[in-house]
Amino acid sequence: MNAFTLIGTTIIAGIFSVSSAGNALADRKKAEDILASLHEKDAFVAGIESDGADRIRYADRLTMLTQRVAAASCALTSGVAIEESHEHLEEAMHETDIILEALRDGNERLHIVGPEKRKRTLHDLDALSEEWQETHSAVESVLNDGHDVENAHVIDDHNLSLLEKAQVLAADISGQYSDPFEITQAQAMLITIAGRQRMLTQKMAKDACEIWTGYHAEIGRADLEKTMGFYEKSLVALRDGMPSLGIMAAPNETIKKDLDIILDRWFVIKSNLVKLLAGEALTMEQKYEIFHDFNIELDELEHLIDDYKKFVESHHV
Repeated sequence: MNAFTLIGTTIIAGIFSVSSAGNALADRKKAEDILASLHEKDAFVAGIESDGADRIRYADRLTMLTQRVAAASCALTSGVAIEESHEHLEEAMHETDIILEALRDGNERLHIVGPEKRKRTLHDLDALSEEWQETHSAVESVLNDGHDVENAHVIDDHNLSLLEKAQVLAADISGQYSDPFEITQAQAMLITIAGRQRMLTQKMAKDACEIWTGYHAEIGRADLEKTMGFYEKSLVALRDGMPSLGIMAAPNETIKKDLDIILDRWFVIKSNLVKLLAGEALTMEQKYEIFHDFNIELDELEHLIDDYKKFVESHHV
């Protein structure tokens, strides 16, 4: 990092520290607005419970957020996409807080009616919440000081455990609230795979950052190489179908176009990841492209899932 970048990072980190202290409630409100819009824009109903689809949606989102927190904190403390990574880290922290509280106690804006009563689900929430609390203070420290590599490492150390516990919670909530008569198994599989791809964009961004910072680099390298293949094969299967696994091809031209766009961007991202895995030292611009393009890919996957849900809804009138 050159002197100019270091000075700029220091100034921005200072501004963010003051802003964070003075606008914490506004930032949390903004995060809740984002989450509420997921319900307001989605007429798809996955379960017979009045708020079942929303509980499933937000629990699934937690799996992506565990990886976004790690990716954004690593990018921020390594000087990559400073403003963007700070914004994503802050949003991910607030979204995680809000979703965990909503799944436990209810949240009318998120269309989650009343507190959770099932003991198994409450146990899952407790396990994830406990792990998250150990990460939360580290996230706040990184937000206040973009050079706090030590706390970025704390976040990184917890991220896979957070992911595992979030996946357990999401699976239990899906089983608890979904209605198999409302959606076919094949359609459910398509939405599940597409949803998992969202999490993988952030996991790969985190793995790439581990490699270029040298923290857990060998684990990150092995995970990244494996995840890249799985991610690409899943996208191709969604577009072209994979009958041996019961995966049907894109059911309409809109969804096929979505997948073509996502795959095109993926091949651009992949070219930089291949260089990274080959041991090439990436420029700051290339690192920025990886982090930034993965976040665009995430937005495009959100759009894909919306189109899948519209398709399912149109076939269940």
